[in-house]
This record gives sequence, C-alpha cells and structure tokens, in this order.
Amino acid sequence: MTIRSFMASLRARLVNLALPLLGVKRFFSEPDRLEERIAALRKKTPVRPGRALQKEFAIEEDGRRGFPVVTMAPRNGLADGAPHLLYFHGGGYVMPISAFHWNAIAQLCRDLGASATVPLYPLAPETKAIETLDLMRGLTEDVITASGSRPVIMLGDSAGGGMALALTQMLLQDGAPMPASLVLFSPWLDATASDPRQKDIEGRDRMLAVAGLGACADLFRGDLARDDPRISPLLGPLDGLPPVAIFSGTSDILLVDGQRLGAKLTSPDAAEHVYFEYDGMFHDWMLLPVPEGKAALDQAAEFIRRHSTGEP
Repeated sequence: MTIRSFMASLRARLVNLALPLLGVKRFFSEPDRLEERIAALRKKTPVRPGRALQKEFAIEEDGRRGFPVVTMAPRNGLADGAPHLLYFHGGGYVMPISAFHWNAIAQLCRDLGASATVPLYPLAPETKAIETLDLMRGLTEDVITASGSRPVIMLGDSAGGGMALALTQMLLQDGAPMPASLVLFSPWLDATASDPRQKDIEGRDRMLAVAGLGACADLFRGDLARDDPRISPLLGPLDGLPPVAIFSGTSDILLVDGQRLGAKLTSPDAAEHVYFEYDGMFHDWMLLPVPEGKAALDQAAEFIRRHSTGEP
C-alpha cells in the first residue's frame, strides 16, 4: 500500500532552506575531506538524552558489550501490551547519534507507552561492516529473547534503516527469532548508488550527495563489495520479512531506495508493507520539528501498534 502526502508546510519549507547551515550537505559533498571531518567528530562526546528526557524516562547505559547501549522506559510505566523498540541511528555509518534522534525515539516511546534500546554502535572507518553487524546481530537476538512475549520493533533512519533491514535478513536466513515489524525512515538500502535517478534528485537534496554516500560506504564496507546485501540490503532476500513501513521524501536522493523497496515488496511472497511518500520533504524530516515530522511519527506509531497488538 502506498500513501502519499502533498503540500509541504511553510515551516518545513523554511527548515529545508536552512538545512545547509547544519553542515551535513558540506560533509557529504566533499568526499576528499571526509576522513578529516570524521576525525574532528571523534573529538566530541556522542550526544546522550538531555535533562528533560532524563526526567521523563528512566535511562540506563551499559558498556559491557564494548560499545554503549542506552535503554529508556517511561517513568510512569509501560502501557499494557506495549512493544519494545530497537532503534539504529543514521549518519552514513560514520556519524554519531544526534539530539534529533533522541527526541524522535522519545516521541515514539510516548505515543506507544513503550521502552527502547538504542545501541551507539561502533562507527566506520575505525570498525568495518562485518564486525559491526556481528555485534548488532548479537544485541538484536538478546533484545528479542529478553523481551519475552513483548513484541520487538526494529527501526532505523538512513544508514540505520539499512542496518535494520540487513540484520532482519540475517535473522531470517538463519531461522532466528524475528522482530514483529520494521520501520524504515529515509532508508539507505543500496550502497552501489547505481540508480541514475539519484543524480536527478541531488540538486534539490539539501543534505546528501551521491559521492559522499559512496565514500561512506567504502569506509564502512571493508572487504565487502558495495553490492553485498549486508550493506545493500535492497539486493538481499525480501521474502518472509515481517511487516515493513517505509518513509521517503521526494527531495531526498534516498527516495529511490524507498521506492524500489516498496516496489519489490509487492510480490505475492513478500512482506506486508506500507510505503509513505512525502512530497517536497527532505532526508530524515521525521526527526525534525516540522508538522510533517510529527505526522510521520504518528503514522509509524499507528503501524507499530497495529502489528503489535492487532488494533485497527
């Protein structure tokens, strides 16, 4: 099923104009300076939930796996039948989590009365795909086991969306316990950048650039080819997946990845899915304080609720 949203709000259009001030477009547009900029990022401590979220949620951090794993749960208790969220943040596999991620995760927990696990997974180029995915695979299996009868929902944005899909494919192939559903925000699903339509969109994408994503993929993949399903899960097996929700914006070069996944999931043996396409919206808009961001999170919560409790 495809659901389209039209007419970007005035606030979203203003935010889109201001996006270059965040420096993300510059980061991805100059691949020859990528490693220099990553080195500068490593001098900063990754963002943790702020004071307001610490008052609202019981937040714990565990570093025993060799990387931080943050868990958060509403201080006023979980809702009856609430799922547990496992969220993989975006950032091209090279950038750390941001305050925007924490705010979006918190909003989903509020809407669902849910708890969440958020791994601050090892980043490239220091750690390569095979090792990172192996670590995330172990965490995923442990979270699903520990949740017992509570459904686990895997979510991710951008590169984190690709990671969530790749991990689910790995679980599927090995016959391991699966998440109840997948939610993919502006997912990066094909590291080959082989679809020429991305270049057509690049001029209106004020955050990402094709060359920069390719450079990030090369830093992350290690000995894997760009078309290996572990970093390009769009090219991997899709039959037998749990229900999938995909969110894409038309001013995002990764629109193409979301569209292609939605098209592939229309086969009779593929997962039940819903594809949301927002006209004029930029990469990861659902993380930002715009009306369309709240709408997307509301739709994600509705999808999660439906596939967790059977509610309409």
